[in-house]
Amino acid sequence: MRIIGLTGPTGAGKGEVGRRFAKAGALVIDTDRLAREVVTPPSAVLGELAAVFGRDILREDGTLDRALLAERAFASKEAQETLNAITHPAIIRRTRELIEASDRETAVIDAPLLFESGMDRMCHTTVAVLAPEAVRLARIKARDGITEERARERMRAQPDEAFYRERATHTLVNDGALSSLQAAADALIRRIGEGQL
Repeated sequence: MRIIGLTGPTGAGKGEVGRRFAKAGALVIDTDRLAREVVTPPSAVLGELAAVFGRDILREDGTLDRALLAERAFASKEAQETLNAITHPAIIRRTRELIEASDRETAVIDAPLLFESGMDRMCHTTVAVLAPEAVRLARIKARDGITEERARERMRAQPDEAFYRERATHTLVNDGALSSLQAAADALIRRIGEGQL
């Protein structure tokens, strides 16, 4: 099986590129979805998070108050690293299980923290989706219904564009119409499928 890592900063359009891979027949593993799965009760990860970030991140029914956790986890680099150290091992284990259970020719690991988590080492090639800061800011505000300051906080918590350019095998820049990104993604997917990349 060919394994492709898909990453990029929030608001850049990574999700759309993932949908193009899925349309082409790839197994797309959304690690954001897995991050929610690994904190669904009963969950050892949930207990670890509560011990570090406060019992009040758990609602009365035992589920995670994701907004409160995000507020605390994005408050500092150290807090974010702590969150990742707790959640990443469980997410990586689940990713491996899904890949091993699949009979598809291609699997795509859609991971915002592909390089930071070390998941890129599982991949044959990597793709980063990038977009101008102003475009990303507008998308994040609209998508998540948050203030500009909160959106900027999320953006500051991620590496700059150079980080992705230096590490990714391929980059797609999403600075125009959606159709342009789709066409660029489809062309890249074809080349990867033909073994050209």
